[in-house]
Amino acid sequence: MQLKKMQKSSQSLAENGKHHVHWVKSLPKNSFMKLPMIVAHRGASGDAPENTLAAFELAWEQGADAIEGDFRLTKDGVIVCIHDEDTERVGDKKLRVAESPLQVLKTVDVGSYHGAEFSKQVIPTLEEVIATIPEGKKIFIEVKCGCEIVPILIKQLRTTNLNPNQIIIIAFDAKVIEECKATAPEFEANWLNDYEEHCDLLTIIPTLVETGADGLSSNNEQSKALVDAVLGLGLSYHAGWTMDDVDLVRQLLNWGASSITTNNPGKLREILSE
Repeated sequence: MQLKKMQKSSQSLAENGKHHVHWVKSLPKNSFMKLPMIVAHRGASGDAPENTLAAFELAWEQGADAIEGDFRLTKDGVIVCIHDEDTERVGDKKLRVAESPLQVLKTVDVGSYHGAEFSKQVIPTLEEVIATIPEGKKIFIEVKCGCEIVPILIKQLRTTNLNPNQIIIIAFDAKVIEECKATAPEFEANWLNDYEEHCDLLTIIPTLVETGADGLSSNNEQSKALVDAVLGLGLSYHAGWTMDDVDLVRQLLNWGASSITTNNPGKLREILSE
Protein backbone atom coordinates (compact mmCIF):
# COMPACT_ATOMS: atom_id res chain seq x y z
CA MET A 1 0.00 0.00 0.00
CA GLN A 2 1.40 3.40 -0.92
CA LEU A 3 1.88 5.75 2.00
CA LYS A 4 -0.24 8.59 0.52
CA LYS A 5 -3.19 6.24 -0.03
CA MET A 6 -2.74 4.78 3.43
CA GLN A 7 -2.65 8.23 5.03
CA LYS A 8 -5.81 9.27 3.16
CA SER A 9 -7.54 6.10 4.27
CA SER A 10 -6.32 6.61 7.84
CA GLN A 11 -7.64 10.17 7.89
CA SER A 12 -11.05 9.01 6.71
CA LEU A 13 -11.22 6.23 9.28
CA ALA A 14 -9.99 8.58 11.98
CA GLU A 15 -13.16 10.63 11.58
CA ASN A 16 -15.12 7.56 12.67
CA GLY A 17 -12.61 6.95 15.44
CA LYS A 18 -13.29 10.44 16.83
CA HIS A 19 -16.91 9.50 17.42
CA HIS A 20 -15.76 6.48 19.44
CA VAL A 21 -13.51 8.63 21.61
CA HIS A 22 -16.30 11.20 22.11
CA TRP A 23 -18.65 8.41 23.20
CA VAL A 24 -16.19 7.23 25.81
CA LYS A 25 -15.77 10.77 27.11
CA SER A 26 -19.51 11.20 27.42
CA LEU A 27 -19.92 8.23 29.76
CA PRO A 28 -20.09 8.66 33.53
CA LYS A 29 -16.84 7.83 35.33
CA ASN A 30 -18.06 4.56 36.79
CA SER A 31 -19.25 3.40 33.35
CA PHE A 32 -16.29 4.03 31.10
CA MET A 33 -13.81 2.80 33.68
CA LYS A 34 -15.17 -0.72 33.22
CA LEU A 35 -14.43 -0.77 29.47
CA PRO A 36 -10.68 -1.54 29.26
CA MET A 37 -8.93 -4.71 30.28
CA ILE A 38 -6.68 -4.42 33.30
CA VAL A 39 -3.52 -6.32 32.38
CA ALA A 40 -1.09 -7.43 35.12
CA HIS A 41 2.43 -6.51 33.97
CA ARG A 42 4.61 -9.60 34.52
CA GLY A 43 1.85 -10.63 36.89
CA ALA A 44 1.09 -8.60 40.01
CA SER A 45 4.74 -7.58 39.97
CA GLY A 46 4.25 -4.76 42.45
CA ASP A 47 3.52 -7.33 45.15
CA ALA A 48 5.31 -10.49 43.97
CA PRO A 49 8.42 -11.38 41.96
CA GLU A 50 7.89 -10.65 38.26
CA ASN A 51 7.11 -13.43 35.78
CA THR A 52 6.63 -16.06 38.47
CA LEU A 53 3.64 -18.29 39.14
CA ALA A 54 3.22 -16.45 42.45
CA ALA A 55 2.83 -13.15 40.56
CA PHE A 56 0.37 -14.58 38.06
CA GLU A 57 -1.78 -16.31 40.69
CA LEU A 58 -1.85 -13.09 42.72
CA ALA A 59 -2.90 -11.13 39.63
CA TRP A 60 -5.98 -13.32 39.26
CA GLU A 61 -6.75 -12.92 42.97
CA GLN A 62 -6.54 -9.14 42.53
CA GLY A 63 -9.08 -9.16 39.73
CA ALA A 64 -6.89 -8.75 36.65
CA ASP A 65 -8.59 -9.37 33.31
CA ALA A 66 -5.34 -10.56 31.77
CA ILE A 67 -1.73 -11.26 32.61
CA GLU A 68 1.34 -10.21 30.62
CA GLY A 69 4.55 -12.21 30.66
CA ASP A 70 7.91 -12.25 28.87
CA PHE A 71 8.94 -15.41 27.03
CA ARG A 72 12.17 -16.86 25.62
CA LEU A 73 13.51 -20.15 24.32
CA THR A 74 15.85 -22.34 26.36
CA LYS A 75 18.78 -24.23 24.86
CA ASP A 76 16.60 -27.33 24.58
CA GLY A 77 13.75 -25.49 22.87
CA VAL A 78 11.35 -24.95 25.79
CA ILE A 79 9.47 -21.65 26.11
CA VAL A 80 10.05 -20.11 29.54
CA CYS A 81 8.89 -16.92 31.24
CA ILE A 82 11.68 -14.45 31.98
CA HIS A 83 12.36 -10.90 30.84
CA ASP A 84 16.14 -10.67 30.55
CA GLU A 85 18.59 -12.66 28.44
CA ASP A 86 20.11 -14.00 31.65
CA THR A 87 19.02 -14.63 35.23
CA GLU A 88 21.39 -12.20 36.97
CA ARG A 89 18.87 -9.46 37.84
CA VAL A 90 16.18 -11.67 39.38
CA GLY A 91 18.08 -14.87 40.21
CA ASP A 92 20.52 -16.17 42.78
CA LYS A 93 22.95 -17.14 40.01
CA LYS A 94 23.70 -15.97 36.49
CA LEU A 95 22.73 -18.20 33.58
CA ARG A 96 22.04 -17.23 29.96
CA VAL A 97 18.60 -18.51 29.05
CA ALA A 98 19.39 -19.41 25.43
CA GLU A 99 22.50 -21.32 26.50
CA SER A 100 20.91 -23.28 29.36
CA PRO A 101 18.57 -26.29 29.32
CA LEU A 102 15.30 -26.11 31.24
CA GLN A 103 16.48 -28.52 33.94
CA VAL A 104 19.37 -26.22 34.84
CA LEU A 105 17.30 -23.03 34.67
CA LYS A 106 14.82 -24.59 37.10
CA THR A 107 17.54 -24.55 39.78
CA VAL A 108 17.58 -20.75 39.88
CA ASP A 109 15.73 -18.99 42.71
CA VAL A 110 13.95 -16.08 41.00
CA GLY A 111 11.83 -15.03 43.97
CA SER A 112 14.06 -14.19 46.92
CA TYR A 113 15.07 -10.80 45.50
CA HIS A 114 11.48 -9.73 46.18
CA GLY A 115 11.29 -11.31 49.63
CA ALA A 116 12.31 -14.45 51.50
CA GLU A 117 8.74 -15.77 51.34
CA PHE A 118 9.18 -16.19 47.57
CA SER A 119 12.38 -18.25 47.77
CA LYS A 120 10.78 -21.32 46.17
CA GLN A 121 9.79 -19.49 42.98
CA VAL A 122 11.53 -20.77 39.86
CA ILE A 123 11.33 -19.81 36.18
CA PRO A 124 7.98 -21.10 34.87
CA THR A 125 7.36 -22.58 31.45
CA LEU A 126 4.71 -21.18 29.14
CA GLU A 127 2.68 -24.31 29.80
CA GLU A 128 2.78 -23.67 33.56
CA VAL A 129 1.75 -20.04 33.12
CA ILE A 130 -1.15 -20.96 30.86
CA ALA A 131 -2.35 -23.47 33.44
CA THR A 132 -3.06 -20.58 35.84
CA ILE A 133 -5.47 -18.79 33.48
CA PRO A 134 -9.11 -18.91 34.63
CA GLU A 135 -11.96 -19.31 32.19
CA GLY A 136 -12.63 -16.11 30.29
CA LYS A 137 -9.34 -14.45 31.24
CA LYS A 138 -6.51 -13.63 28.83
CA ILE A 139 -2.75 -13.74 28.43
CA PHE A 140 -0.47 -11.27 26.67
CA ILE A 141 2.57 -13.24 25.51
CA GLU A 142 5.52 -10.93 24.93
CA VAL A 143 8.17 -12.54 22.74
CA LYS A 144 11.58 -11.37 23.95
CA CYS A 145 13.68 -13.31 21.44
CA GLY A 146 13.49 -13.58 17.65
CA CYS A 147 11.45 -15.41 15.04
CA GLU A 148 13.02 -18.74 15.99
CA ILE A 149 10.40 -19.03 18.73
CA VAL A 150 7.39 -18.56 16.46
CA PRO A 151 6.90 -22.14 15.10
CA ILE A 152 7.29 -23.60 18.60
CA LEU A 153 5.01 -20.99 20.14
CA ILE A 154 2.24 -21.40 17.58
CA LYS A 155 2.34 -25.19 17.80
CA GLN A 156 2.08 -25.03 21.59
CA LEU A 157 -0.71 -22.46 21.60
CA ARG A 158 -2.76 -24.56 19.19
CA THR A 159 -2.64 -27.50 21.61
CA THR A 160 -3.74 -25.62 24.74
CA ASN A 161 -7.25 -25.57 26.17
CA LEU A 162 -7.45 -21.81 25.66
CA ASN A 163 -9.67 -20.27 23.02
CA PRO A 164 -7.78 -18.19 20.45
CA ASN A 165 -9.51 -15.05 21.73
CA GLN A 166 -7.81 -15.56 25.11
CA ILE A 167 -4.35 -15.17 23.56
CA ILE A 168 -2.60 -11.98 22.48
CA ILE A 169 0.98 -12.13 21.17
CA ILE A 170 3.05 -8.96 21.51
CA ALA A 171 6.63 -8.08 20.50
CA PHE A 172 8.92 -5.16 19.77
CA ASP A 173 10.35 -7.13 16.85
CA ALA A 174 8.03 -6.32 13.93
CA LYS A 175 9.21 -9.44 12.11
CA VAL A 176 7.88 -11.62 14.94
CA ILE A 177 4.45 -10.00 14.61
CA GLU A 178 4.48 -10.35 10.84
CA GLU A 179 5.39 -14.04 11.03
CA CYS A 180 2.79 -14.75 13.71
CA LYS A 181 0.02 -13.17 11.64
CA ALA A 182 1.18 -14.97 8.48
CA THR A 183 1.30 -18.40 10.11
CA ALA A 184 -1.44 -18.13 12.74
CA PRO A 185 -3.94 -15.40 11.89
CA GLU A 186 -6.35 -16.78 14.48
CA PHE A 187 -4.26 -15.25 17.28
CA GLU A 188 -4.28 -11.52 17.95
CA ALA A 189 -0.79 -10.02 17.57
CA ASN A 190 0.07 -6.46 18.56
CA TRP A 191 3.27 -4.59 17.82
CA LEU A 192 5.08 -2.96 20.75
CA ASN A 193 6.61 0.46 20.22
CA ASP A 194 8.57 2.65 22.63
CA TYR A 195 6.88 5.91 21.68
CA GLU A 196 9.12 7.99 23.92
CA GLU A 197 12.11 6.99 21.77
CA HIS A 198 10.49 6.30 18.37
CA CYS A 199 7.72 8.86 17.96
CA ASP A 200 7.52 9.04 14.17
CA LEU A 201 3.99 8.28 12.94
CA LEU A 202 5.32 7.94 9.40
CA THR A 203 7.26 4.91 10.65
CA ILE A 204 4.77 3.49 13.14
CA ILE A 205 1.68 3.47 10.93
CA PRO A 206 3.30 1.80 7.88
CA THR A 207 4.85 -0.84 10.15
CA LEU A 208 1.44 -1.70 11.61
CA VAL A 209 0.00 -2.07 8.11
CA GLU A 210 2.91 -4.04 6.66
CA THR A 211 3.05 -6.56 9.52
CA GLY A 212 -0.69 -7.16 9.58
CA ALA A 213 -0.73 -6.30 13.30
CA ASP A 214 -4.08 -6.18 15.08
CA GLY A 215 -3.03 -3.25 17.23
CA LEU A 216 -0.32 -1.20 18.90
CA SER A 217 0.93 -1.23 22.49
CA SER A 218 3.02 1.73 23.61
CA ASN A 219 4.13 3.85 26.56
CA ASN A 220 2.43 6.95 25.23
CA GLU A 221 1.65 9.70 27.74
CA GLN A 222 1.18 12.71 25.47
CA SER A 223 0.18 11.89 21.90
CA LYS A 224 -3.53 11.65 21.24
CA ALA A 225 -2.58 11.84 17.55
CA LEU A 226 -0.92 8.43 17.83
CA VAL A 227 -4.02 6.86 19.36
CA ASP A 228 -6.28 8.50 16.78
CA ALA A 229 -4.08 7.23 13.94
CA VAL A 230 -4.15 3.65 15.25
CA LEU A 231 -7.90 3.68 15.86
CA GLY A 232 -8.35 5.30 12.46
CA LEU A 233 -6.86 2.19 10.85
CA GLY A 234 -9.48 0.08 12.60
CA LEU A 235 -6.86 -1.35 14.97
CA SER A 236 -6.79 -1.43 18.78
CA TYR A 237 -4.60 0.74 20.96
CA HIS A 238 -3.18 -0.50 24.27
CA ALA A 239 -1.44 1.37 27.07
CA GLY A 240 1.50 -0.96 26.94
CA TRP A 241 3.22 -1.04 30.29
CA THR A 242 3.28 0.12 33.90
CA MET A 243 0.43 2.60 33.86
CA ASP A 244 0.01 3.14 37.61
CA ASP A 245 -0.92 6.85 37.57
CA VAL A 246 -4.71 7.07 37.74
CA ASP A 247 -4.86 10.49 36.02
CA LEU A 248 -2.85 9.13 33.12
CA VAL A 249 -5.08 6.07 33.00
CA ARG A 250 -8.19 8.25 32.78
CA GLN A 251 -6.61 10.24 29.96
CA LEU A 252 -5.73 7.11 27.98
CA LEU A 253 -9.21 5.70 28.45
CA ASN A 254 -10.71 8.94 27.17
CA TRP A 255 -8.49 8.63 24.11
CA GLY A 256 -9.76 5.10 23.44
CA ALA A 257 -7.26 2.64 24.93
CA SER A 258 -8.54 -0.96 24.99
CA SER A 259 -6.33 -2.13 27.85
CA ILE A 260 -4.21 -0.73 30.65
CA THR A 261 -1.10 -2.60 31.77
CA THR A 262 -0.10 -2.10 35.41
CA ASN A 263 2.17 -3.56 38.08
CA ASN A 264 -0.67 -3.23 40.60
CA PRO A 265 -3.90 -4.61 39.12
CA GLY A 266 -5.70 -4.82 42.43
CA LYS A 267 -5.00 -1.22 43.40
CA LEU A 268 -5.88 0.09 39.95
CA ARG A 269 -9.18 -1.78 39.88
CA GLU A 270 -10.03 -0.48 43.35
CA ILE A 271 -9.30 3.13 42.34
CA LEU A 272 -11.21 2.92 39.08
CA SER A 273 -14.20 1.39 40.86
CA GLU A 274 -14.54 4.31 43.27
